[in-house]
Formats: sequence, structure tokens, C-alpha cells
Amino acid sequence: MVDLELLREQSGLRLDREGRFWHRDGLVEHARTLAVLHQGLHRAPDGRWATRIGREWGYVEVEDAAFFVRRIEPAGARLRGQLAGSGWSDIDPETLAVGESDALYARVHGERARLTRPAQVSLADHLRDEGGIYTLELDGKRTPIGQDGGPEPVSPRGKG
Repeated sequence: MVDLELLREQSGLRLDREGRFWHRDGLVEHARTLAVLHQGLHRAPDGRWATRIGREWGYVEVEDAAFFVRRIEPAGARLRGQLAGSGWSDIDPETLAVGESDALYARVHGERARLTRPAQVSLADHLRDEGGIYTLELDGKRTPIGQDGGPEPVSPRGKG
């Protein structure tokens, strides 16, 4: 059991702020491998990020957000986002927040997700600047865009 935990700790996997996976010093480029790594992302029992491949899993160093919205489109007063490797998800516009380098974030499945540049640009026609306060206009409703607080601290599931 100790050997398995050691392997999990030393997976060498890292997810950068642009949504790219790295293994040790090499960029992971194989499309199916990337899809599996993104699909397997989850919180380990201790609250850290991990990815599952089949029955096995290992920890992942996450630089910013673990989830990435590759494509986003309005659906009435709501948003639908295509996630890296795991289909589509409804996104509440009230969870949009701007962060460092003007990156947009939203909550997906209760977790912080970063919008990729193409996803962010696709919202341009719906974004409004109202005297330095940014809003998103969908279906005639304007929703203020909040400020992103950065990555959440790691806390074990069920304990905070």
C-alpha cells in the first residue's frame, strides 16, 4: 500500500494555467491521453487534485484551475459550456468572475473553471463595461461579473 501511495505522490503530472498537461518536463500532446486525463480529474479524499485512469489514480499539480471551459454559448438566460474532455455543462452566469490577466472563471460542478481564450472571446458580444463594472447581458438581463479570488485552498472533502 505504501508503494502505491508513493506512486500517486510522484505521478509527475502537472496542469498549467492554459489547460495543458505536462508529465515531468514533457508536454502531453496525444489527444486521447489528454481527454482521459481531463475526464479523470477529481478531488482526492485529502482535497488535492488527482486524475483517474481506469481503477488507478495519481495526484496532479494544478497551477490555477483544474477545469477548463473550451467553448461557451448562451442558452437563453443561462450559459452552456463545453469542458475539456468531459462534455457539456450548464453554467450559471452569476458565477462568472474576472481574475488575473483578465481571465474569466465560472463555477462548474461546484468547482472553479477557467474559460479558455476562445471561450472568453465568444462571449464578447454579451459583455458590457458600465463605468468599470463589467456585466454579462443574456436574454435582456444584465449580470455583474465578480472578482475571482484565485485557487481555493486544499481542504479534505467534507471538512471545509
